[in-house]
Amino acid sequence: MDRELLVGAGCFVALVFGGMITTAVEPQLRAPVGMTQHQKEALEESAVASVFGEFRSSMADFLWLESERYLHSGVETRGRLESEKKDKTVGEVTGTSSHDTHHEETTVVPSAASDWRGLLGHIERQTQPYMDMSHHTEKSPKEVLPLLRMATWSNPHFVQGYVNGAIQMVHLPDKKDEALAFLLEGERNNPDSISIEATLCEIYFRHFAKPEVAEPYGRRALELYAHKDPQVLSEDEKEDANAAFRWLVGIYRDLGDAQKKAGDTAKAEVLYGAGRTIATECLRHFPDDPTAIIFLRAHPGK
Repeated sequence: MDRELLVGAGCFVALVFGGMITTAVEPQLRAPVGMTQHQKEALEESAVASVFGEFRSSMADFLWLESERYLHSGVETRGRLESEKKDKTVGEVTGTSSHDTHHEETTVVPSAASDWRGLLGHIERQTQPYMDMSHHTEKSPKEVLPLLRMATWSNPHFVQGYVNGAIQMVHLPDKKDEALAFLLEGERNNPDSISIEATLCEIYFRHFAKPEVAEPYGRRALELYAHKDPQVLSEDEKEDANAAFRWLVGIYRDLGDAQKKAGDTAKAEVLYGAGRTIATECLRHFPDDPTAIIFLRAHPGK
């Protein structure tokens, strides 16, 4: 805990120092000859913003890595290569947190099953922070919330910090409302984020039992997904778009079931029909999605 407090204090000092750097840098900027005063001012503002923006992004990334390292007991993780995703010996990072499986991650220090180095690999696993990360128990997320809060202060466009911070908070009994407020702040700062809209849909549906409130957020996530080039989407964005499809299918299923139970079969069928439309579209983008497949089998329509 002392280490986390020291890291937090150091990051705060660094943020303040970053502001001082921008003040010191600004007088040193020199505009090319021939520019108007307005153009010179715009250039100076752009250059200072670029310097400070890089600092803020780097600080947010550092805080994110620290929070991940803490949750995983000091074990560092990395993205898996395409070849590794097909190799069953290269394990996924899984755990008991809300996002149980990090499909794109594995440990920096390879497992014994996937390590070709033999004795050298064994020595590294004995001397570096390492554990089998399949079905491991993560530390309490409460400890990393200050780091994620500072990451979003450092960089308000750090979507991952907002999403993961909200997901961690919403599973703590006294922080559901705080989690929602935190994520809504993220939406204000990042109105075009698929991940934030999909997570708002999830939180309202799963944790607040408000499917009618959740539904527009899921729709918004799919609207953003439809207007973005699939080639430039991150794996997180693709997974969250897939999740938005699933949450919407679940929402229409539950709302339809409620109307059916109340005796309004006509309204129930309208809601099931909306669910079929979403499920069909989901399978067009994610052909193996089990939620969509099961829903269409249960509610095939006429």
